[in-house]
Amino acid sequence: MTAAALSGWTLALAAACYVARLRRRLQLVACAEHELRGPLAALTLAAARRRAVETSVIEGQLERARIALADLTEARRGRRAPARLERLDMGQLARRAASSWAGTGAQVTLDWRAGHAPVDADPARVSQALGNLLSNAVEHGDGNVVLRGVWRAGRLRVEVANRGRGLAIAARAVEDVGGRFGFTAAGDQVLASVELPAAEP
Repeated sequence: MTAAALSGWTLALAAACYVARLRRRLQLVACAEHELRGPLAALTLAAARRRAVETSVIEGQLERARIALADLTEARRGRRAPARLERLDMGQLARRAASSWAGTGAQVTLDWRAGHAPVDADPARVSQALGNLLSNAVEHGDGNVVLRGVWRAGRLRVEVANRGRGLAIAARAVEDVGGRFGFTAAGDQVLASVELPAAEP
């Protein structure tokens, strides 16, 4: 192979690698931008209906916006914002996520059977996952949305059931904190689930 041919192949390979990195960054930017719309839409709906909004609900939506902005910042480097683990009460986060839709016209019912549910996870990522699943179920589904919590084989399983579809952003947010994301569809019924390991005693 001549030096000119080798140089050409080297430039082509470098260009292909650059395009792949750029595509990854653009994908991360698009995901962060999409996720940023969710909490803003929920707060806008609440304001449009002029309902009294609990401080905890506003804080939850602002936390979702914060992590989306952090992801947007890190997308320039081709990565997402790192997760920070804390001891969380998932029951409290689930109640806050469900109540954030009260008064918006959406029907989100909480069916929490997990009792006290401590997990070690990033609160922003968990809020992002729950908010994303509920937003998707409310905006694209048809019918009542149920947010359910149960224990399965030492893992906390949080389910969002309705007629709709799941999103990749929620799956990535769950994986960032060591959880598992599941999605099943039977007819027009859809079940999206998040499983998180129980907190160490």
